[in-house]
Amino acid sequence: MLEAFKTVKITAPPTDCLSPIGRDLIYKGLEKEYNVDFIATTTRPPAVHSGNPFVVEAGIAYGGSLLKEERITILRFANRVPLLYQQGGCAITHAIERMNWRQYELEQPGGNGIPVGPVVVSVHVASTKVPFTSESKDAIADIPEIIDEVELAVRNVARDLRNYLSRQKLLEKRKEKEEIIKKVLPKMVTKVSSILKKEEPDIMPIVANIMGNVLVQRKITGKNDQRKITIRLKNFGEHTRTFKLHELSKYELVKADPAAKVMEMDGEVDQIWKISLKPDEERMLQYSIKHDGTPEFSMPIAEDIDEELVTGARVLEPKRVEEE
Repeated sequence: MLEAFKTVKITAPPTDCLSPIGRDLIYKGLEKEYNVDFIATTTRPPAVHSGNPFVVEAGIAYGGSLLKEERITILRFANRVPLLYQQGGCAITHAIERMNWRQYELEQPGGNGIPVGPVVVSVHVASTKVPFTSESKDAIADIPEIIDEVELAVRNVARDLRNYLSRQKLLEKRKEKEEIIKKVLPKMVTKVSSILKKEEPDIMPIVANIMGNVLVQRKITGKNDQRKITIRLKNFGEHTRTFKLHELSKYELVKADPAAKVMEMDGEVDQIWKISLKPDEERMLQYSIKHDGTPEFSMPIAEDIDEELVTGARVLEPKRVEEE
């Protein structure tokens, strides 16, 4: 019967008697206390130990101002109460120690134990009866069911961290490649143009094409007291790119096509378009301003897209990722 119970999927116990913190609050707590680059959170399905239901929640924060050469910081909670002492004798710590953190891009001297890196791991155990090691309630006992659930929860957020770090490495390589191209290509263009005695072309579309980036290219036409601004967008990549484009201007806006969301801030007008470009798709944004000279613009701003995937626009910091 014992072996059969281990293999049969039994309905999860009700959790209305428990008080989990919740993924959103764990995320906001880590964001408030630490200056980091990445945060992920998760909540495990309810489980049972000795007839008592419990839920394990975990969060992980990486980078920012956290120390790279120190052991990771472990935050332990039981029924929303922080556990401040006896960390080495706690089931939460033991679950983290037995994981192979090198699979998640972190150093682990000796192949086991607490890893080293700019990471904070937060684990919360909510239960009707938390099995503490003593009356002081400073550590959770090594109950196999709890250790397993803690490890599964931490693995969930650690996988998100690994995916984030892998993506960052890929984007860093793309950025290095683009910087090399931008150094070499202008010299080639200058030399060829002088030989052919022709005007030097704009190399931004060429760079975007080589890199497989989204091109953002502005052109100003018109005369008298009105200028027409055209922003060319083209996706040279293999994937659909969705982002917001901001165009800041200190001049009086006449007309925009397509219509943009307009916000006024600090004497400037911010036009915002929601953009979605399929591979090789091109789109034109146009608007007019009242100005009788040569207008001055800052570079367009792209939001919700990585800097390494855009050519011709500044990029706002991408939003931190939280597990869905």
